[in-house]
Amino acid sequence: MNTIRALATVVLVACQAREQATPKPSRSATTAGSAAVVATGSGSAFDPWVQIDAMPPSPEAKKKRAEDAVTRVKSIEPELAKLRELPLKKEVPAQWQSTDDFKTFLKSEIDHELPPAHARDMEASMVHIGLLDKPVDLPQTLIRTMVTQAAAYYDPAQKKFFIVMAPDSDSLLDTMSAHELTHALQDQSFDLAKYLPPKLDEDQTNARHFVVEGDATFAMLVYTSAAGGASKATTNLMMNLVRTQVEAMANMDISAFADMMKQQASAFTAMDEDMRKSMESIGELPLAIIGPLIDSYMKGAVLCMTAYDHGGWKAVDDLYKNPPESTEQVLHPATKLFPTRDHPRTITLPKLDGKLLLENVMGELQWGNYLAVWKVKAPDAAPGWGGDRYRVVRDKDGHLTAVLVAAWDSEKDAKEFYDAYVATLPKRFPGVDATKPGDGVARPDFGKVFVKQVGDVVYIVDGAADGKLMGRVVTEAKVSKPPG
Repeated sequence: MNTIRALATVVLVACQAREQATPKPSRSATTAGSAAVVATGSGSAFDPWVQIDAMPPSPEAKKKRAEDAVTRVKSIEPELAKLRELPLKKEVPAQWQSTDDFKTFLKSEIDHELPPAHARDMEASMVHIGLLDKPVDLPQTLIRTMVTQAAAYYDPAQKKFFIVMAPDSDSLLDTMSAHELTHALQDQSFDLAKYLPPKLDEDQTNARHFVVEGDATFAMLVYTSAAGGASKATTNLMMNLVRTQVEAMANMDISAFADMMKQQASAFTAMDEDMRKSMESIGELPLAIIGPLIDSYMKGAVLCMTAYDHGGWKAVDDLYKNPPESTEQVLHPATKLFPTRDHPRTITLPKLDGKLLLENVMGELQWGNYLAVWKVKAPDAAPGWGGDRYRVVRDKDGHLTAVLVAAWDSEKDAKEFYDAYVATLPKRFPGVDATKPGDGVARPDFGKVFVKQVGDVVYIVDGAADGKLMGRVVTEAKVSKPPG
């Protein structure tokens, strides 16, 4: 699953319109269109008020466009390598791949990395702790996410990239190629398989995806803004404008982003049908899955732009040699990563009786998504994260119990998280009394949720029959001291 996440190229709204435009009645729908002008370097030739009426392209036309794009790869590679300041050690094979073949590839990867029994345990655990608001078929959801959101992908195993969607725009196709060729350059210099090993926890993995996808998005924008031999001054001017657009999009929550994508999809009458489905489906995918994917592109680009400000492409390269340790660092690069790192605290959980289903780290990113799933507006609750760990087990009767321990930067931060987390319980379990979380909030299936704050640490026991386990967790869990 980690490998697949590293390969996907989300259909960025900033690159949607090169020769397709938004209708005149609503200026709010043209925001993404104007971003596309910047991203493709085509502002002078693009009229955002022209409505183009045309039938969606045929499968044959899509394949022909994609194959033509593949032939242009050799001319893109050396220019991109020069701009990104990474050596092109060997040419990168590229080819068009049908949606059916892409699905076959995804199924093979997911079957290998997420066997059915493990997938069921993971899904049950994510539902139990509230990261998913309802049961899903996890492998099928992952396949659907990738099929609808991947316009192209690079496969480190084959050292090759594939075009999956073929929009009616050579500029957009070449932009997609620049993104994937950046992944190839990363792989040739830093070895993506070693950079994203399976031993990492989820938060570390998400942080490194910010680097990989953010770097490719940033390099893609540099390439497109410099297309046609624009002067360095012109390129820098355009990149400043692009950065403003990227930062604005990075600050959007997923629901607002999904709404904007739907508006764009309805506006582009000649859009490739695969891209239309991609844009329209974002809001239907589980936030815990689609959120980290989307954020790795836009917020990852902000991360890499921030690194660039501190030392050019060499500083971006250093993110591979000395990877970020948490999503807190990559979500706040100007304060948590540069000039010095805010290192996460280590948490060791006590041994629990029962079969282990899942153990991992939520991190600031997924705690933010958790609160968003249950529509608790607490913008200061996830920031201030210092470290966490959770474990989910199943007892002999089939009941699930989870233990979550989260450390925060201060007692104030811990209290903000405590209050926000408690506020999710009546939404997760309608009708329950959540006024005394220390005494336990009843779950409708089995057990209670117990919540306790001790200084800058919040302890959660989700699904225990009584409060005895909470006493053990508070006593036996080990939380390292804050750095410094």
